[in-house]
Amino acid sequence: MKRAARWSCLLIFLILCTVTVWFLQSFTESKESEQSVQYIDWQSAVKIEADGSETPYTQEDYANLPEKGDSFRLTALLPADMEDGNLLFETSGLELAVELNGDQIWNSSAKTPEGAINQTQAVIPLPENATGELVMTCTVQEETVSMFPPMLRVESLAGAEASAYAYANFYGIPAGASAIVMLLVAGLFLLGVLRRRIDWSLIPLFLAAVGLTVRWISQGLGYYFLPEAVSTAFSWNGVGLLTFGMLVLFLIMNRRRDFWRYFGMAAAGSAAAFAASYLISLATDGYLSYYIRLQIDSLVQSGYYDNLLYWFTIWMTVVCAVISAYVIMRSFAKQQAEAQALNLKNQLVMDSYRAIETKMRDSAELRHELNHRILAMDALYQKGDYEALGEMLTAMKKQSDRQTYFTENFTINAILQDAASRAAKADISFQAQAHVPAELPIPENHLCELLMNMLDNALEAAEKVEDPKKRFIRFRTELKDNFLAVKCENSFTGTVLQDETKGFLTNKDKQEAHGFGMKLMEAVAEQYRSILDVSYSEDNVFTVQTALQLPKKK
Repeated sequence: MKRAARWSCLLIFLILCTVTVWFLQSFTESKESEQSVQYIDWQSAVKIEADGSETPYTQEDYANLPEKGDSFRLTALLPADMEDGNLLFETSGLELAVELNGDQIWNSSAKTPEGAINQTQAVIPLPENATGELVMTCTVQEETVSMFPPMLRVESLAGAEASAYAYANFYGIPAGASAIVMLLVAGLFLLGVLRRRIDWSLIPLFLAAVGLTVRWISQGLGYYFLPEAVSTAFSWNGVGLLTFGMLVLFLIMNRRRDFWRYFGMAAAGSAAAFAASYLISLATDGYLSYYIRLQIDSLVQSGYYDNLLYWFTIWMTVVCAVISAYVIMRSFAKQQAEAQALNLKNQLVMDSYRAIETKMRDSAELRHELNHRILAMDALYQKGDYEALGEMLTAMKKQSDRQTYFTENFTINAILQDAASRAAKADISFQAQAHVPAELPIPENHLCELLMNMLDNALEAAEKVEDPKKRFIRFRTELKDNFLAVKCENSFTGTVLQDETKGFLTNKDKQEAHGFGMKLMEAVAEQYRSILDVSYSEDNVFTVQTALQLPKKK
């Protein structure tokens, strides 16, 4: 049941993650922009030679790329039914001028910055109902130009606005997610500092999150908002490799089996969710399948793997951060449970000591009273008042019967006397035998934890039996071959509580105390190289027994 619940929760979490990613991803693609873009074909293209002569230039699928220093003149016609909007084309690596009906509307010279993954783009607002001949004169400034001749297209104003939002979201949302992970990891590390349990592996994970935060958004939007030097530094391709290296270092520092188990579960779940999302996108001709095919084609044709590395790195960073947070929170819960258990243990020990102290005071008072009675008996004897002496002896015998003496070991005797008194009040038959010496090489707190919890559980179970005649407790302890053997039998209702590990629980009102007495007794038994044997029979007899190996005397 617990395993099914665990996998169900994991499945629900993965579904929520998938839905969230799908929802946010829908804001990074502009359907309005795609539907409102009108592409314009070049009508003619000539290459301008060094002597000024012109030769026709042909290109197919942008495969006939020019060389550095080549000059060209390209001509196109704006369609008459074109909507109001912006004229768009790429300018990276080109020095160019654009004329519309003989009037120059654009002039630029753009070189591709080192490490940039995007091309510079010209955006020229066109007048309303613009038409006529468009002439572009350009000179190649770099050894390689990604796209030549430039791809002309007109985007409507509504499409341009939607495209701008989608472009910003495409870079802003992943950077924002990385920033949240960065702050989460930083918080976990500082929390460890406060707890004096520093996890140094969080440092490389934090640096990886920093790299993901600054590089992606700097490559896409950095030249708009950051100084050129800062944008260039953050956009450097080496940042991506360093980020991935930090993640590898984090994984090396987390070689614990439980971490890799969680990581494997996350990888399997993510792979299943990714495969399902891809198949759904492929069936519906969605953007995800198109983007994946585009990235794979880019990898196969040019060997450019940066985008795939980025998405793989951001997945690893998020997964590692979530696992780290889970492990730390689980550690908190375990620490809190241990603190509560320690408080309960201390309370039980204190109760044990208070009971012993009470018995010691009662014994001291009894000895004091006994001294007085001996003096009184001596006086009666001296006077020859044998009748009064006999009455006093009879009274002392009755009192002795009420206060049973079990053993010369003071601690065990006090515990058994207390249990006998409580059993008498609950109408429980109590039989106890204790054949132990006055001194045992076992600390009193260990004897209290073992015997008081054993007898407490027996009294609690026997008291619940409805028929008083069937209520009983039989206790026996003796020293055998350097072992302290302890056995306690009691009647019970026939109903037992067990935890998930088949361990026995009590019926205490306080839920946090359930089974804790058993754990204390087991701990004492283990400390003395023994086990706590717990069993019950069909005739409703519950038995707890152990044999403590006594430490050798120094």
